[in-house]
Amino acid sequence: MGFEKVNTIEEFAHFLSKNAESISREIVNYSVSKIEITLPQEIIDKTINTNAEFLKFLGSTLKFSNEEVEPIFIEWLIKQETPEDAQYIEELSSLIKPYAETRQLLIKILSQLCMDHELTTEEVITVTSRLSYFLDLSITETILKRERITKETKEKQNQKITELSSPIIPIQNGMAVLPIIGDIDVEKSEFIMNRVIPRVTELKIECVIIDFSTIASIDTEIAARIFTIYDVLRLLGINAVFTGIRTDLVSRIINSGINFSSIKTYATLQQALQDIK
Repeated sequence: MGFEKVNTIEEFAHFLSKNAESISREIVNYSVSKIEITLPQEIIDKTINTNAEFLKFLGSTLKFSNEEVEPIFIEWLIKQETPEDAQYIEELSSLIKPYAETRQLLIKILSQLCMDHELTTEEVITVTSRLSYFLDLSITETILKRERITKETKEKQNQKITELSSPIIPIQNGMAVLPIIGDIDVEKSEFIMNRVIPRVTELKIECVIIDFSTIASIDTEIAARIFTIYDVLRLLGINAVFTGIRTDLVSRIINSGINFSSIKTYATLQQALQDIK
């Protein structure tokens, strides 16, 4: 790479900006050769452009302190994100694996450029220290982004499971069945209150048969949520009956002091349908 020597860190920053793309291309090509997944060419090209902008950003911040540039750099990182990046964050282990080698290569290149341009030892340290600081921030943000994506994915999955485990099923003559699949936790009870009950009123349901056939256990906390759902339905003028409370749970209910005597219950859904008719 041919260049004219410079004698100040400001002029070196200018040189870095002019040659950012070629330096970035060398680094990215090296990194791609080390990872275990195949990246589309458009991602590689985007990475080259992003890293070139990173080098320009690096040069433009050499006169500022770490405390001054950290929030600006984080904001810059966020602006570089695209929806397509998320799928590659899932391959985080493969992307991080060559990080140490890539980091060393980048520091080596910039250190050599600094020395070629006859920067002082203090200026070389300034450049490499700022580079290391940005790389550390970058990898930290990548890990945090992975955690955010994992959390969001888990929340979506849990929401879907909740929706599937407490559906309202219209059947006949203004009646509907609300099967409770699994225990009633806070999330499920809120879903029933906020999503299922409004749906019941929309469908003009007069009687809801709440089936507990798959409930594994009932304690005072679960009972409290059940009674809340029952009371809300009654206040809306909707009759609610329970079915499917298994015989092995009856003794537990009695021993725990939970009183279901005010609620009409049936052993099976079929018995409830025959009686309500």
